[in-house]
Amino acid sequence: MECEVLVVGGGPAGSTAARLLAEKRIDTILIEKNLSFNKPCGGGIPSAGLKEFDILYKLQTNIPFNRITRIKIVPPFSDPLEVDFHDGELLIFNRSKFDSCLRKLAEEKGAKLIEAELISIEDFRSKIKSNIKTKSGDIIQVISKYIIAADGVNSKICSLTGIPRPLYYWTVSFHAPEKLINKKDTCEFWFGSSHASFFYSWIFPGTDYLSIGTGSEDIKKLENLITNFIERRFNRQIDVNSYKLRAYKIPIWEDRKFFKNNILFCGDALGTVMPVSFEGIYYSMKSAQFASEAIIQKDLNLYERLWDERFLKQFSMMKKFQDIMFGSHEAIDKWLNIHRDPAVQEFAMALWLRKEHGSKLIPLYLKAFKSFISRIVIF
Repeated sequence: MECEVLVVGGGPAGSTAARLLAEKRIDTILIEKNLSFNKPCGGGIPSAGLKEFDILYKLQTNIPFNRITRIKIVPPFSDPLEVDFHDGELLIFNRSKFDSCLRKLAEEKGAKLIEAELISIEDFRSKIKSNIKTKSGDIIQVISKYIIAADGVNSKICSLTGIPRPLYYWTVSFHAPEKLINKKDTCEFWFGSSHASFFYSWIFPGTDYLSIGTGSEDIKKLENLITNFIERRFNRQIDVNSYKLRAYKIPIWEDRKFFKNNILFCGDALGTVMPVSFEGIYYSMKSAQFASEAIIQKDLNLYERLWDERFLKQFSMMKKFQDIMFGSHEAIDKWLNIHRDPAVQEFAMALWLRKEHGSKLIPLYLKAFKSFISRIVIF
């Protein structure tokens, strides 16, 4: 088989890249090794992010979702903080249905979807020769000019090209009955080292379930952490042993190569997860958009320039905050309590919920944290 672009990985990054390329009549093949895979994930994405891609209406009319209009943040020591979304919303999707819908949108634009796994890459020159294995066991060679590596935090393409895979944290989560909480319009974020190590614990209300989970830098801590969180949040109303726990890696954002030869890395394979919030879906899709534009313009250096212009300062700022705030309960408490100020909430909502460009907002946000960021290099 021959094509202009082979996209490896059918999650949000790969599906978005395939759709945008096919939209420009670029011959694109999208492969996903398991079309039934349901990634362990909270499944949350601000509606503003979907509006950017002009797919909000199609998603809302084709798959179930839950609308979140407020968040509850629980610091280690202080009283909880609850924030209403006055201008914006967070949508919670089942990841399997969300990913499937994105792949369908790519097919509608002309991308060819194959349930197959990348086995090897034989040639990195002007024409890339990739061997893929279909679900039925057939081995097919695909010859392409470009590859978009959207094959996740365990990226095989990273290994095949000699690029280190992203560093990562671990999460563990499970789905519980929605009746366990009263407010289905509220996401909860709980902070404290007894139940979340260099991470937070969460409750995301889905369409007919709760996604409950926590995170850590060490997989060996996960079982105790999730048990402790259930005790703190639900006062032992839930028996964790009654549910199927699923562990998964969340990439850590760091300075990485955006492409090697004609192979471009996107989404979790690039580590595009926002520090502190650990939001990944929107940024995976944006990386795919920028990579696609670089291919369309035949200028691969454009990919990193577009990313840096839009997100580098924001990611760098949040990474510095993360390094400090997760260092102690006192730092986490101080960081979160500053968000009680309505002005600070507005900056945070503009950056996170409404996805406004950070060039003007970041200096104002940093100014609000003067006392907290004395140990941070100001941009």
